[in-house]
Formats: sequence, structure tokens, C-alpha cells
Amino acid sequence: MSKINEDDLEEKPLDPEMEKVRRKMVRLLAVSIGIMFIGLMTVLGALVYKFTRSDDTAANGPLVAGSSLNVPSDAPIEGVASLPAGFVVENVSLDGPRIGFFGRAADGSRRLIIHDISVGRIISDIVVINR
Repeated sequence: MSKINEDDLEEKPLDPEMEKVRRKMVRLLAVSIGIMFIGLMTVLGALVYKFTRSDDTAANGPLVAGSSLNVPSDAPIEGVASLPAGFVVENVSLDGPRIGFFGRAADGSRRLIIHDISVGRIISDIVVINR
């Protein structure tokens, strides 16, 4: 077996240039740890604030995700979509607070009528032409 040299076990002092570099590295490490700690405390504080805050709007959440329409808790929203006389609905689709009625008018033309629930009226009447 090889012998362990006593000189290898003892730490030798660093030369002055390396000591400066070591001090800068220790200072940089302390600053980095401090910044990371402040960031972590900020995130934890925001989470605690979010979960402890009383939120009255959660009970009256939006009708559809991304919509600003709030549904009252005591009754549903009531409204009337007045479609033209003789309009035959073939398909209905919903996009947020908008309802799209696709069908045929009394004159046989194909139409897309869009009713917005938040304003309570028809906002668009599009004639669909197939060319």
C-alpha cells in the first residue's frame, strides 16, 4: 500500500490572487442565495395571499371560461333571441356569451345569426353564400 504523505493532508495557504478570487466567489454565492431567498418568500407570500383572501366573485363565476358575463346565484339569466320570421334553425353553437344560430331564412338563403347574451341582442346577421 502507498503511504499517505502528511504534507498532502494539511491545507496549504492560497496565494493572494487565489484568495481574492475565493472571496469574490463567496460574496457572489451569498448574494445569489439572498436573491433566491427573497424570490421564494415573494412567491410563498403571493400564494398565501391568494388562498386566504375572501373572494366573493368565485360564487358568481363567469358563465363560460374567458367570459366577463356573471351569472346571478339566485336566478338564471333570462333573455329572448328574436330570430326572423320563417327562420329554420339547423345548428346552434356557443362561444363564450355568444350563441350562433345557423339555418335557412324564409326566402331559402342560408344565414348565420349571432346573439350576444351579455348585451341581450342579435349582434350579427350573416348571409352565407356558397360559390
